[in-house]
Amino acid sequence: MRNNEEQRSVWHVPFKFAFLFIICLMASYLLHAVEIPTKNNVGPSFMTDTIGRIDAPFHMPQLQRPQFPDRKMVVKMKKRGLSTSDIQNVIDKLADDGGGTVAIPCGKWKTGRIILKSNINLEIQEGAELEFSGFIKDYLPVVFTRDEGIEIYSLGAFIYACDAENVAITGKGRIIGPSTDCEIFRINKEKALHIEKVVGDKLLAERIYDGIKNAEVFLPKTIAPINCKNVLIEGVTLDQGLYWNIVPQYCENVIIRGVTVTSFGHGRTDGIDVESSRNVLIEYCSLDCSDDCYTIKSGRGEDGVKIGQPSENIVIRYSIANRGAGGIVCGTETAGGIRNVYMHDCVFDGTDQAFRFKTLRPRGGGAEQIYIERVRARLNGAAFYCNMLGSIKWGGDLAKRFPARKIDEFTPDFRAIKINDVIIEDCCNLIDVDALPERPLANVYISGITANCKNFGKMRDVSSFTIKNARITTVDPVLTVDGCNGVILLDVKNMDSNKPIQINYEGEKQDSVLMQDYPLTYHSIKPGQLWLDTNGNPIQAHGFQMFEKEGTYYWYGENKEYTTLGSNVWTYGIRCYRSRDFYNWEDCGLIIKPDTVNPLSPLHYSQTLDRPHIIYNEKTGKYVCWIKSMDTDGYFVILQADDFLGPYEYVRSLKPGGYGVGDFDMYADPETGKGYVWFERPHWEMICAQLTDDFLNITSGYSKHFVGLRPPFTREAPTHFMHEGKHYLFTSGTTGYVPNKSLVTSFDDFHGEYVDLGNPHPADKYESSFFSQITDVIKIPGKNLYVALADRWLPELTDTDIPIRTAKNKEKHYVNHQPFPKDFSEPKTRDKRNLRRTKWDVTFNATYVFLPITFKDGVPQIEWLDEWKIEDYEN
Repeated sequence: MRNNEEQRSVWHVPFKFAFLFIICLMASYLLHAVEIPTKNNVGPSFMTDTIGRIDAPFHMPQLQRPQFPDRKMVVKMKKRGLSTSDIQNVIDKLADDGGGTVAIPCGKWKTGRIILKSNINLEIQEGAELEFSGFIKDYLPVVFTRDEGIEIYSLGAFIYACDAENVAITGKGRIIGPSTDCEIFRINKEKALHIEKVVGDKLLAERIYDGIKNAEVFLPKTIAPINCKNVLIEGVTLDQGLYWNIVPQYCENVIIRGVTVTSFGHGRTDGIDVESSRNVLIEYCSLDCSDDCYTIKSGRGEDGVKIGQPSENIVIRYSIANRGAGGIVCGTETAGGIRNVYMHDCVFDGTDQAFRFKTLRPRGGGAEQIYIERVRARLNGAAFYCNMLGSIKWGGDLAKRFPARKIDEFTPDFRAIKINDVIIEDCCNLIDVDALPERPLANVYISGITANCKNFGKMRDVSSFTIKNARITTVDPVLTVDGCNGVILLDVKNMDSNKPIQINYEGEKQDSVLMQDYPLTYHSIKPGQLWLDTNGNPIQAHGFQMFEKEGTYYWYGENKEYTTLGSNVWTYGIRCYRSRDFYNWEDCGLIIKPDTVNPLSPLHYSQTLDRPHIIYNEKTGKYVCWIKSMDTDGYFVILQADDFLGPYEYVRSLKPGGYGVGDFDMYADPETGKGYVWFERPHWEMICAQLTDDFLNITSGYSKHFVGLRPPFTREAPTHFMHEGKHYLFTSGTTGYVPNKSLVTSFDDFHGEYVDLGNPHPADKYESSFFSQITDVIKIPGKNLYVALADRWLPELTDTDIPIRTAKNKEKHYVNHQPFPKDFSEPKTRDKRNLRRTKWDVTFNATYVFLPITFKDGVPQIEWLDEWKIEDYEN
């Protein structure tokens, strides 16, 4: 028998952590003041009669119930045997008459497969129990369907529809599946688990699985419309499904509300699987499943990639998941892509994971723009779970993390996941991530979380993962990171003050995790260090420009937040910030948004857009924006707006004077009103041209400078500024994102001689401009202070000799280079969706180097400072 001291210690630990978690909940309430639902105010019993307004962080139509003709027929059911033909005959007749409602009356009835037709509402009335057969013959002939993301012909579903419009399954009755010892389940269990092996390289017409002569057969889903439009499933209860329960496939405008699924421990049962469908509303539902609950899929492997139909525009709200593998799940079938998913005000009460993202290397596609907020969860496993490797059983050697594989069309991509205001009442791990070294999980943002967990958890192969405002109660506050970059913990605290959050680093080549209190206020500039905006996010405005107006600084540039390893994003729009003190910057959002739909749009995020410049035209009253689109020899994309913050409208694409373009700078002379542009003619020379009066083209007056210089000596990234009436131009060499030695010149005439003043970073022993590239210069108002503003594109190269070695290699490579010929044709965009980021152009974690300029005998020079303040400089 234990002594009293042992007994006290045993009871003390759980009491202590229960007490801490209560304190944690109270702190969360005070922090966020957000009402998060409980299981007592979500689900079918709270369903409203009308469908409320659908709000989402993306464009989402206001879905309405389909309307049916005012005709109703009650099916005369058989008391013995199957009523399949009785039900189907009524459906067919009413459909031929233009549609209406087919009612299944109160009672216990048996049936085989039912096929809905356009304009039919199948009403399963209260007290009706529709029990489905377990024999293969009752689901023949085979129908077109999808099984685990691959198109086949097999049994389809208990209730099936194909190529129909305006269909519904309503009522308060029950749909009941057969037992798991039935013929269908018994045959499938042994022969059709590895669908790729079964299907092989057969054409669709050859993929017929009817179970005849004991051959393969695929399980029928419970309700599965395919290629349908305007679908309503409301009020019914689904018991004992053999397989996935509600599965809209290739459907549009789907409403699923007030549905109850009870299939835990019975078959291979998901709750709701939205598969390659769009405009879907799920609300007031209750799921109790053996596998995933609210699940989004879009096809599998080669078959799914070829079809390429995403699941998109999906809202899930006011619902509960009881038991099941995951509360909200993306995958594993992701080939067509999953995007624009919004879950809010839901409860998970006993699932394994809360937020589950899963796939395998050859599955393709991925998931992005996933938004989750106001969720309460009690879990058996991890709260945030992402596994892109799978198991050896299903993935073979591809389930092994290393070696990193070459990225191709079958490499999945999970990114852009935002989770806010969550209470995790109990879980094993808060975070459990195993992504891919060749394509990390990217751009995850979790904020306002209160969690009681056994372990903090682990992250493997992650790029850009922020946890902000988190109150955790755990006995093991260690976060293990391996192969990760851009991990930020802002105001993340363990409520057990004796055990602070700790980071355990494994593996090689990763950033250190930034741990910082929030909110935070900067009082100085620290060049090269991560710089956060007032929301706690890394500032994303690169290749940028800055100006001051009426006491406010504006900073705008390329948004690189999604430019991570393996992604096809180059620049995700142009983002702007503003500040009153130059230290603390407020995010104004995207002033130029990317095109996310048309890959041939000049503003699509895969287009290689660099260095936006906006100048005001006094004559037209327009703000004119030029952006470089980098191609073989490049061109300008030109937009204009009535207001600096937009909206901007596309005007034209331009090769000025027939020349290809590289990096550039622009200047509007305040005295003459004339505009000028300096642009690199790629890998050969710099051109200075006067703009037309509307700033939308160049005039015939231009001059050439730094002529005939090949990389790495070709001058790019021109940065013009004036000091005491003299013009200066910083330029960099040409080594891509690898930094190189800068040059400064001076001139009095835009088209005259440019005098070489040498390297403005004379103390930089690495010949790398302090591992940065200057993009702008600003004079601080009221101060005799000029600041050189630069990007540090590849922070991992800092304090290495890679810049020097890269310059030498470039010199050898371009020794015989000649300039691209003039081309006066209208520039056309190329489809760049398949261009993926490598380690040499991953810039989501780029930082900034802001340093004061000193003038020695009229020569601008820049010295390194670890930290500096504007206040230290004279007025």
